[in-house]
Amino acid sequence: MQKVEPYVRLKGKMILNTTVKNFSKGIVMNEHQFSDRRLKILIVLAFLIIGWLCFRGSPSAHAQTPPANLSPGLQEVIKLTKAHMTDDVILAYIHNSGAGYNLGADDILYLNSQGVSQPVISALLQAKSAAPAPAPASVPAPNNAPPPQSAPPPNSPQVNPPGEPGTPAPPVDESSAGPTPGSPVTMPYFQSQLSPYGSWTDIPGYGTCWIPAVQSTVPDWRPYMNNGHWEYTEQGWYWHSDYPWGEVAFHYGRWMRDPRFGWAWVPGYHWGPAWVCWRNSEDAGYCGWAPLPPGARFEAGVGLVWNGHVAVDADFGLAPDAFVFVPFDHFWAHDYVPFLAPGWRGRELFRHSILANDYRFVGGRFFIGGLGRDRIGFLTHHEVPLGRIEFHDDRIAHDREIQHDHFMEGHGGRAFHDDHHDGHHGF
Repeated sequence: MQKVEPYVRLKGKMILNTTVKNFSKGIVMNEHQFSDRRLKILIVLAFLIIGWLCFRGSPSAHAQTPPANLSPGLQEVIKLTKAHMTDDVILAYIHNSGAGYNLGADDILYLNSQGVSQPVISALLQAKSAAPAPAPASVPAPNNAPPPQSAPPPNSPQVNPPGEPGTPAPPVDESSAGPTPGSPVTMPYFQSQLSPYGSWTDIPGYGTCWIPAVQSTVPDWRPYMNNGHWEYTEQGWYWHSDYPWGEVAFHYGRWMRDPRFGWAWVPGYHWGPAWVCWRNSEDAGYCGWAPLPPGARFEAGVGLVWNGHVAVDADFGLAPDAFVFVPFDHFWAHDYVPFLAPGWRGRELFRHSILANDYRFVGGRFFIGGLGRDRIGFLTHHEVPLGRIEFHDDRIAHDREIQHDHFMEGHGGRAFHDDHHDGHHGF
């Protein structure tokens, strides 16, 4: 009996172990069906816990309390950031406000915690030193100085993003040449045509300028971008505008940006198919153009002159953000806003682009070749028809012919061809 008992106990343990193993195996087999689902849930929970712990431990998570006496200007910057406005819009607000921002360390940390980007914070710091100091009262103004400017009206247009520093435009424009003798296009004509669609103001260095009202309601409005498209004509690339005032403001004069008023049109009296500078970023699949500044003067028989020289390879001091860069696939759109390269992309395209102006004279008329008809057709996979320039206002059509006749008389009736071009025509 004593020998049988150990055997029974051993046999019982073996049966018990076998039972436990089978039971465990059954549990594992049953749980295996749900292992993938449970594993995924555990992974998601782990990431949520890790993210929560990281947020609790980050410095920005503890900087939610606004600093004391946070200025209204900084509050507006935070509001724009929370509304997901682009840096270009916020920088324009900072530039247009004309205020100085005395940022302390707490202010910078709080702005960072609210999602304000480093370029915007940097602009705020620079605005501190750029705040204009009051002019000394003891220094009299010169006799030929323009009268003091009144404050801008309450409904003054928004200011587009300020450009990066470039070659400053001379405060001399082609309007000093005056209208062509016998032409119906004069300053009173400009005022009658444009006054219903904007306001006139004096801008030091440029004289009487026109401010389009549209830019107060259309974000990031700029010339040669909204409500218009390109057509190829006997004078090269012609801007066809859908604005009722576009026949004037995009074919006469120049455009500039003023810190208070935004885009302003400076009157000029020579008609052109468009007054723009072209750039080609073919490797990236983009082309771009920008309105010429007032310093780009037109001289009959010579063409465009910049800083006293014929504008063969001139960049006209235009900053990257003055350009409208669009993909070649959308070059034939009738409104380029949906296809405009964003600010950071535009600056990159500008750095890697080349000038492609091709200004010259053909048949005694000023011609803008840009990238060239054949090249645009190839790059856009689109046939480029030769369009005909049509005028809604007979006075503009008459003025164009007067200018042509005046030019031909000055050259003995010969059709003048300008040999000064940038070599990009037709590639």
